[in-house]
Order: sequence, then C-alpha cells, then structure tokens
Amino acid sequence: MKLLSYMADGEGRVGALLDDDRVLDLRDVPGVELPADVAGDMMRLIEAGDGTWEALRQALSTIDGALLSERAVSIAGIEWLPPVRRPSKIVCVVTNNRALDAIKVRAPTDHPAFFIKPSSALIGHLQPIEIHKSYGLTHPEPELAVVIGKTIKGASEQEAAAAVFGYSIVNDVTSVGLREEDSFSLQVFIPTEGHAEPQPTLVHTSYAGRYKGADTFAPMGPVLVTRDEIPDPSQLAIRCMVGDELIAADPLKNYIWSVAAALSHISRTTTLYPGDVVAMGTATGNSAERAAAGIPAVLKANLNGATKPVVISITGIGVLENPIHTLES
Repeated sequence: MKLLSYMADGEGRVGALLDDDRVLDLRDVPGVELPADVAGDMMRLIEAGDGTWEALRQALSTIDGALLSERAVSIAGIEWLPPVRRPSKIVCVVTNNRALDAIKVRAPTDHPAFFIKPSSALIGHLQPIEIHKSYGLTHPEPELAVVIGKTIKGASEQEAAAAVFGYSIVNDVTSVGLREEDSFSLQVFIPTEGHAEPQPTLVHTSYAGRYKGADTFAPMGPVLVTRDEIPDPSQLAIRCMVGDELIAADPLKNYIWSVAAALSHISRTTTLYPGDVVAMGTATGNSAERAAAGIPAVLKANLNGATKPVVISITGIGVLENPIHTLES
C-alpha cells in the first residue's frame, strides 16, 4: 500500500494513493470498518496492528473499479502532510554511506551513530522549507526514511526488521552556519594509561538542536509505502536535485549499516515506538570515487536564498518536492 496523510476540506485525513493522480480516503474503503481516529490519523493506523493492515490491504486489492472511480479524488485538490504527523521522535543515522569514508577523520567502526530530531521539524510534500538568512550555508540531505510499526527495545536484527511498517523519503536539512554557532571546544578529563588520575584533553563538539532540528528541517513524504511492497530497501536508488542541478545520486546498497542493523543498534539504548521515523543516512554522490575528489556536492549545495525547489526521489516510493522560502532575519 502507498498511504498518505493530507488535508481536505480543513480536515486531516489518511488515504491510499491509487495511481499518480488519485487518492482514496480510508473511510471510503468498502468492507473495512475503521474507527474514525484510525482512518484519520496515520499513527493510530500503525498502532492498530497487523490485522487491520491486512484487512485494509485485501479490501484495496479487491475494490470494484466503478466504485473506486466514484469515491477517489484528485490529489490536485489536497494539501500534503508528512505521512506520520506526530511521531515521538525522528532518529537520524549519521555518515552511513561508504562514499563518506574519504572525508571522515574519526568514526566508530562497530556501530552506527545517531541523533534525534523533533517532530516539529516535519513538513509534507510541496510545503516550504523556511530558512533565515542568518542561518548561513544550509544544505539538503536526501535519505531513506524507515517508519516503525511495533515497539522495539534491545531488538535483534531479525526482530528489528520485522518491526518495520514501511518506508518514505526524508530530507535531513542542515544549517552549517547554525552548527558553527553551536560548536564548542571543551576540556574534559579522560582516564589515560600510565596516569593515576584522569588527564585533561581538549575535545570539540556541537549540538544539533538548532542546526538539524529547526522548524521545517525534516520534509517527509510524499507517501509511506508499506513493507510488503519493498522487501529489500538496499535495492532502491535515491536522487536529489536542487532545481536543474543533480547534487546526489546513490544506490542504497552504499549504506554501511543496513536497516535491520541500524534499528537493532538504536533500540539497545533508545526504545522505538510505532510511528517513529528513522532516517538512514545521507546520499552523497554517484560513487566513492566522486566523493573522494572532495566534499560531496550535496554538502555544499546552499539552499539559503535558493529560488528553485529541492526534489528527492527514491525508486518504488516517489518524489518529494519542497520549495524554499528565505526569510530576511
């Protein structure tokens, strides 16, 4: 199923995307009695569980064509929302791309690292990314989004894979200017071999609250594709355009950590709940050789002041497009 959240007639709804032009409100699917809160909120639908998902899938696969034509509406008349509107968190896996090895100075070798964005950063397809001029260089980061279907904590890779509800596209918008403002050099004390007392060491760190988590810094969509339609996400490919310029194109097999491995690791310290979104890492370029030639183009593409939209596509999922609104402050 390809599911979407949208506004129509001033009301939040959940629908099934039938083709490139039509959507069917889940309340209009015959043969399935969904409570109003489940039919109108993706989070409630995810929490409803396997039985509800399968019943809905079966009903959509057998719906009468004439009835479909009568009840479906054009997507041209809807306002797109992020597929999951209020997840408890957006977990972002960092530097999860082999093409970034050439520019890494230090990174863990046996597990993925991650940070958390607030759900207030989410916007939907065709909604504007708002960037203040004071943010400085601000670039897109095109990523596969994994939506969690069941609570997992301390999960094995097999358990983690089974907990996936579906997949979408997310743009991990990043302000380099805000990162510089929120970076610090600190003296910390670290136990050191040969010394009885911890020794002072200078470390450099930054905090992602603003430069990753500002409002509109997590465009997501356009749809959520259920897991049954994407048995192996590593076989997908991602592209990112800013206007007419291609700034990233990657097969997702370039991810260092698979979906199952990343979810399993995250769940060891951070419980993942139904509806949570995990961004799997930035697509950077066509190959490791291209990235090795210098900083990948996606990390240099400045959206601050841009007049053309960011367009991210993933095979089997769709195309996420967001215009840029530059604010004077």
